[in-house]
Amino acid sequence: MSFATATYGFVVASVVVLGLAASAVFWSRSEAVINEALDLAVRQRTEAAGESFARLLHTDWTDLAFLARAAGGAEDGDIGDLLEGVRGDGDRISWVGYADVDGIVLDASDDLLVGADVSQRPWFRNGLRSGFAGDVHDAVLLAQKLRPEGGDPLRFIDLALPVRNADGEVQGVVGMHIDAGWAERTLTETGRMLGIDLYLINAAGEVVMTSGNAAPGVGELSLLSAARSGTETGGRETWPDGREYFTTLVPQVSYEDLPSFGWRLAGRIDAATFRPGLNTLVGSASVAIAVALVALALLSILFVRIFVRPFTGLADAARKMAEGEDTYPPETGATREAATLSAALSRLQARRSGPSGR
Repeated sequence: MSFATATYGFVVASVVVLGLAASAVFWSRSEAVINEALDLAVRQRTEAAGESFARLLHTDWTDLAFLARAAGGAEDGDIGDLLEGVRGDGDRISWVGYADVDGIVLDASDDLLVGADVSQRPWFRNGLRSGFAGDVHDAVLLAQKLRPEGGDPLRFIDLALPVRNADGEVQGVVGMHIDAGWAERTLTETGRMLGIDLYLINAAGEVVMTSGNAAPGVGELSLLSAARSGTETGGRETWPDGREYFTTLVPQVSYEDLPSFGWRLAGRIDAATFRPGLNTLVGSASVAIAVALVALALLSILFVRIFVRPFTGLADAARKMAEGEDTYPPETGATREAATLSAALSRLQARRSGPSGR
């Protein structure tokens, strides 16, 4: 093996060893970095979505608290105009009403259910004691009045507050039915803006709203099992569609003094979300490595020609001198060692060619 071949072999071996080591480190760290980034992203986005969703419901809670104060100070409980104002166009709030302590509706938006007995409804019974937030449920009394033509069943979210007079005595309950369809559309829009699938889960572990295409069934995910106990969890999960997602669970969806609905919010991001970016990075790194290898090859060739080839010429000259040929080694100053060897061979040849050497 020549000195030049050994030099090229050393460079190639070094590049291979360094390349394999760098690749192993890059792929192991890139996977870890992506996992950490996805875990952090899904956690932060789910928390933000939960707070944003609860904040919107808190505005309705604030309006209901205003109604409760107004009803407590109004003569004969006449707050009809206020009820209509709070309900608005009905796209968001389907019904607002005021019932006395016996559960008889005294006033309501659009006069719906006025005179009806709501004493057995959960919003009324819980609202007599304190502020109440009720989970998603199908409409019971209002179904025929709001949608007499039938169709998909109406679902509501309930808010209720006791009405107290100046002496602090309970004299009734104000209740609000928020359209669950509006709430789910809001959740969908929030998920789309944040680039995340969202699943609102009740205390029983059932998905009551989702921004995704389909909700997983109860018991299909360990995530839903954790929802029953209200524990916070997260990590990589294989969902019913067979794909892996980074999933997190926020154990409570609330804001300021808004009562708890008993909800948990799950968020997920596809584990392949950052893969296109990683592929782009790998492509850019590959181009950079290719350019670096070309530059290294050119530098290696230049190094061999300047520093290695002179030793090849000196070796040829030494061989010819040993065979008795009258030749002088090439003069070179590429390196100190080459210059020293060239001078030594020249002196040896001069002695052999001199009178005493003949």
